[in-house]
Amino acid sequence: MSKNMYQKLTEDYAKIKRYVKWLYVLYELNTQIAICEPWEKVFLNVLLGSCVSLILYASYAFVPGYCVTVFQLLWPLNSMENLTTVCNTNIDGFCGNESGSVIT
Repeated sequence: MSKNMYQKLTEDYAKIKRYVKWLYVLYELNTQIAICEPWEKVFLNVLLGSCVSLILYASYAFVPGYCVTVFQLLWPLNSMENLTTVCNTNIDGFCGNESGSVIT
């Protein structure tokens, strides 16, 4: 029983490996990287990865704040607290959350 399961797992792994290789070849052909030299491929892959990571970081850092602003503009509620405020000051004037904001 375990030998049959092992064979099934190895076949599934081989299929996934072939599928990932096929996707990479498709990526190379669609971006015309396939005709480049190896050092050019590395440079272009790093450049594309950097652009994608900057877009993802900007989406993580700025889009939630914009969404809150749009939400407040479209549905202004007087009883709603300011969602952008992360600090509620206590009696001493210090913030209850002293971890600080990562994104300024």
